[in-house]
Amino acid sequence: MLSVSLIPPSHGTDDLLGQSIKKFRYPNYDNQGQLKMEVAGNHAQVLPQGLIKIADLNMTFYEKGKKAMTIATPVCLYDRLKQTATSKSRVFVTRSEIKISGIGFDWNENDGVIRINDNSRVVMQKTEQKSNFETESTTSSVPSNLDFDTNNTVITSTTLTYDQKKSMAIFKGNVVVTDPDLKISSDRLTVSFLDDKKVKYINAEGNVHITRGIIYASAKMASYDLQEGKITLWGKPGIIRLKDQLTAESIVFWRNSDRIICEPEAHLIIYSDNMNDSFTGY
Repeated sequence: MLSVSLIPPSHGTDDLLGQSIKKFRYPNYDNQGQLKMEVAGNHAQVLPQGLIKIADLNMTFYEKGKKAMTIATPVCLYDRLKQTATSKSRVFVTRSEIKISGIGFDWNENDGVIRINDNSRVVMQKTEQKSNFETESTTSSVPSNLDFDTNNTVITSTTLTYDQKKSMAIFKGNVVVTDPDLKISSDRLTVSFLDDKKVKYINAEGNVHITRGIIYASAKMASYDLQEGKITLWGKPGIIRLKDQLTAESIVFWRNSDRIICEPEAHLIIYSDNMNDSFTGY
């Protein structure tokens, strides 16, 4: 068994061309000598033009000397000259309380973007749990029990683009957000994160549908401020509560209260048998 630390991209690998390497690691340092990334795997084949085919890839990213994110996949093609990686296999991404899985991915070190190409699934933990960096294996970077924790928020979509530098994720195609007491579906969803990687706000576009208890809302666009618990609807928005119906050019409501603001041209229909359970609107 051969254990090798691959040489930096600034040097050639002609001496390793065509070789198969087992149990290897390739650290990458910034200009200050701080470890910023490490590529590791159980098996690798060195190909021409700086390409490396890796089995059981595990990429670990560091911020200020601490582990910040991992990417794991069974098979990957890594380009150490362009600092890119691509795979058609299942992939797992772990960052703080955010767990991402999907099929196929593309990664680019220069722009800090990770793209999940199909069957994207994101689990955002709300409960405090011990970090899995030290205990999870390469092929099980996302603990299966996360999906069954009702305190978590789960987002599924066809594709996902996560920009590490901008702390922003863009979901496209059949997007569904499932929260403990709120469900959002749309064609496209943009999620912005705070510095501590908690969600700051969500913007939904195209065929937006929101369900919270007995309230059902629809619109062309919606924004959700998680800090205030405020949801704003635009583009022919409407809300149905039991049989009551409310429309306006813009509708704002809060997830933790019955308060609703509609402006302008608000139109409210209240059925007589629901008079005791109608909207509180302004």
